[in-house]
Amino acid sequence: GRPRKTSTADDRIILSIIKKNRQTFVRQIRNTLQESGADLSMNIVRRRLDEQKYRDYTAKCKPLVSCKNRMARLQFTKKYLKEQPQCWKKVLWTGEMKINLYQSDGKSKVWR
Repeated sequence: GRPRKTSTADDRIILSIIKKNRQTFVRQIRNTLQESGADLSMNIVRRRLDEQKYRDYTAKCKPLVSCKNRMARLQFTKKYLKEQPQCWKKVLWTGEMKINLYQSDGKSKVWR
């Protein structure tokens, strides 16, 4: 058959990159290997991961509010629920704007 485009050293580099960070994109792995002189396509990198039984799965989103934080928020709400309107005039209110602090809206992939 046709000779392989990757050496065993390249295959080990691919696996070490994935083991360090399971959310690494195939494009990042390919770029890392191209910097070291290997001319590979993204399909070859995917095939090498497939040979090692790595598949890309959609990562599960964990809840951003823990039970401890949820209880602290509830206590804060109960404490300031019946405050006078003068107290709330000191608070700076801003317009509503969507900000992603921890996660993007898109799905992220994880190699397992």
